[in-house]
Amino acid sequence: MRNLLIVLLISLPSLVFGKDIVGTGWVLYEDDGHKRIVLFEKDGTFTYQNIISPSGNEGEVWSDEGDTWTINGDMVVMSFTNGFLLVSLTINNRGDIMTGTSINKLGRVTKVNGRLIE
Repeated sequence: MRNLLIVLLISLPSLVFGKDIVGTGWVLYEDDGHKRIVLFEKDGTFTYQNIISPSGNEGEVWSDEGDTWTINGDMVVMSFTNGFLLVSLTINNRGDIMTGTSINKLGRVTKVNGRLIE
């Protein structure tokens, strides 16, 4: 798993920014208790709000150049805080569910599920 994320990180510059999720909002649930609302911006960055955060910062909204995303087919890769946390998600055929994993620089892996906000 870790090797897959390293390969994805290395290949990020060669991936083309997707247009399928531009301007959409998603609720992401992590199995460690985090719940976030994420908005995918057209410039390849994203804005997010921590709804539930066991580590703190509940209600805080974050948006800067260090929070980026790419899409290649049905695979979305998000990089929080310049790569401190990488999230790799696969979008289902209907385009309303994402599932995958996250890994932080300390090696902590969690499962992530997302739902499109309609």
